[in-house]
Amino acid sequence: MDSLKEACFTWLVIRRACLTHEVLQRRGIQICSRCYMCEQEVEENGHLFLHCRMTTDLWNMFICILGVSWTMPRTTFEVLTRWQRIGKRGSKRDWWKNVPACIWWTLWKERNGRCFEGRTSSSQTIKMRCLSLLFFWCKQDLVGEVDSLVEFIGQL
Repeated sequence: MDSLKEACFTWLVIRRACLTHEVLQRRGIQICSRCYMCEQEVEENGHLFLHCRMTTDLWNMFICILGVSWTMPRTTFEVLTRWQRIGKRGSKRDWWKNVPACIWWTLWKERNGRCFEGRTSSSQTIKMRCLSLLFFWCKQDLVGEVDSLVEFIGQL
């Protein structure tokens, strides 16, 4: 992972402490909740980071690349636990430990862009941002091995 900021954010996600509508409502703030990503469900931690249609697309992209069968756990904490077991199967297992954080950070940035700036990206753009972010985070470990994002994806 690239920085302490993303590590702290991941900790907030698994603790269900990100300032989603769910957390704001627990703090007594009255809000008409909706997910900014799919606009169909209430914005809760489990929905936004695990079960939203957009989130599912990102998870499926990485699951297809890895070539494993996967059933989404109920909580973000369970995701990290199970993901570590899956990641140990490949020769580049350290790359895979960054995937959940990368997905969650990408979603959070997109969610905030939609919420505060009125900016909406396509599903393909979000997937590309997520892959690019993973490449950026992993690049320091890949110096000399991979020169481009295309090569990186090929080695996943």
